Amino acid sequence: MSKVSHAYSADNPPFAHHWQAWSELLSAGLQDDGWQWDWTAAGSVRPAGKPARARVIAKSPGVWAADGLIEALNRHPWAELGGSRIVARGRVKDGAALRPGETVCEWRGPAQLVLAFERPFLNLASYAGGIATLTRQYVDAVRAACPRQTPRVTSTRKTLPGYRDIAIRAVQAGGGFSHRISLSGGVLIKENHIAAAGGIARAIEGVRAIAPHSLRIEIEVRDGKELAQAIAAGAEVVMLDNFTPAQVAVALERVRKLPRRPVLEVSGGLTLSNIAQYAQPGVDILSVGSLTHSAKAIDLSLLVGG
Repeated sequence: MSKVSHAYSADNPPFAHHWQAWSELLSAGLQDDGWQWDWTAAGSVRPAGKPARARVIAKSPGVWAADGLIEALNRHPWAELGGSRIVARGRVKDGAALRPGETVCEWRGPAQLVLAFERPFLNLASYAGGIATLTRQYVDAVRAACPRQTPRVTSTRKTLPGYRDIAIRAVQAGGGFSHRISLSGGVLIKENHIAAAGGIARAIEGVRAIAPHSLRIEIEVRDGKELAQAIAAGAEVVMLDNFTPAQVAVALERVRKLPRRPVLEVSGGLTLSNIAQYAQPGVDILSVGSLTHSAKAIDLSLLVGG
């Protein structure tokens, strides 16, 4: 299996144009706020097109993961008032480590619009930064524990509807990888599929009969017996689900003896406190659902003036 040393860098983004997803979420945030009826801004900012400058600053350490959001703001159809529009300029790149007090981007434009976009922008940037920050912590812990054969740290499909794309970008900015973009992006036979099919062999046989030839077949196993069945049925990727570190070591020893071993993924119950125990040479993937469902947002603030 080919190894990838680093998933993402600011100089080599996985996709250059992903601002559309951000733009849709900005629109949703503005609509939730009822921004057209902002009595506070309408009364305190006169005239309506009064120009303003603002800075988004980091108030906590973290990892930036919202370059696409800045581009979305610059392109957003609602960011224009009376022929003048918000122009935002990033000061850091996706994947950059943030220091408290650091300016991450600068805005200029109509003050009323700056105030309208403030909260939706900060909410989204803080959310993505939290995912990138947590991912970086996991990636650093895995690299320290297993520097020569470092497993990939991947996210899972545990994302909120509508937020999938920016969550995946944030994981990449933190140095991680996505698992499957969607159900169509890969084959993963889980315990409920096995139960519905009537066994591991039947599930693999059925999927192999219809899946595109370019997709590898991955199956989840819960113990050594199921691992043996998956290997016998020709699974190309095996997910060791909720194994202990000792059980992972036994599974690694078993597959090392095979003429052609499957890719091994470890999943279930992985935390920052135990991830190093699972980062064993020979483990290819460590999948962590908490990257996207339990990350704490980073603290960002927008200040007008200066």
